[in-house]
Amino acid sequence: MSNAEDNKSSNDQLSSQVFLDLVDSVIADVASECHRIARLGLDRDLEVVEEELRLSVEARAKVADPSNNLEANTKYVVDIFGQSHPPVATEVFNCMNCGRQIVAGRFAPHLERCMGKGRKARAKVTRSTTASQKRSSRRNPSDNQLASGPPGFEENVKRA
Repeated sequence: MSNAEDNKSSNDQLSSQVFLDLVDSVIADVASECHRIARLGLDRDLEVVEEELRLSVEARAKVADPSNNLEANTKYVVDIFGQSHPPVATEVFNCMNCGRQIVAGRFAPHLERCMGKGRKARAKVTRSTTASQKRSSRRNPSDNQLASGPPGFEENVKRA
């Protein structure tokens, strides 16, 4: 039994030695690569991180400043990513279809509804065509080809 225990302990020692050698190799590779990047100045990501940090400090300072009126100074408001966004479009346009004045921020949705294009257009067209077909069949049933048969059918019936 002592021979089996010696084999097991030697295998454990051997496997732990291989593991430690692998860990040492990985640590040495990472350390040498980081040293090379720092020495040559190749770390561009560091500049990005520094810029984001600077912008976040500026944004916090602007938000914390009580004299900073956000409504009046929307041109300089910066979000958490350091990007400034324009205020909501307030320019007014005339709709070329109906002639109404529409704010620029609502112009595209207005055109979808006004011109019958876009997501809801098909449902509107089907409803309107179905309704117009029903109205026309109620008014003049002789004009409805399905009710009276093929064209010229009534003329043949009247002659006979």
